[in-house]
Amino acid sequence: MNRLLGWPVASVIVAVYCLLALLALHHRIRRRDSERDVARLIDAVDATAEGLRAGALPDGSAVPALAAGSDRTLAVARGRLAAAYRLSEHLGVPLADLLERVEADLRAGQALRGEMAAQLAGAQTSTVVLLPLPLIGLWVGSALGADPAQQLLHTTLGAACALTACGLQCGGLLWTGRMVRAATAEVRR
Repeated sequence: MNRLLGWPVASVIVAVYCLLALLALHHRIRRRDSERDVARLIDAVDATAEGLRAGALPDGSAVPALAAGSDRTLAVARGRLAAAYRLSEHLGVPLADLLERVEADLRAGQALRGEMAAQLAGAQTSTVVLLPLPLIGLWVGSALGADPAQQLLHTTLGAACALTACGLQCGGLLWTGRMVRAATAEVRR
């Protein structure tokens, strides 16, 4: 019976760590895409403002269409751009001036997000270093002549310990991620 216990326990642990890796990759890709979209939007706003200064007629749909997306930063930028177009249209405020202010605000937000990412790099590195510690522990145990995998995967107590440790590590990673997202939520606006 205990021999059969090893495969499900190992399968659950591998599946959990694969899921965590996929979630981390997904978040990284979303952040990268978001920053790339914001950079494109800044360039489009800058080009539109320069075009207006050079005498081009304003096109009320060109820049806000570039801000399409589900990211909160882009949604806020889209709202600011729409407000700039409305102010210009209804109050006669020069659109180029408003767009330059929106661009400056977007650049300041981009710089702040860059600084926040630099500050969080140490915590993220610590997470990457701590994540493989259970595997290192298994390796050290094997190097010392013990068979930790046998104990963790093929005994009831070992399986309970392995699953509890996996759950606690996942909970810690998810909790830490939630704290980081809460701390950076204001920067994303």
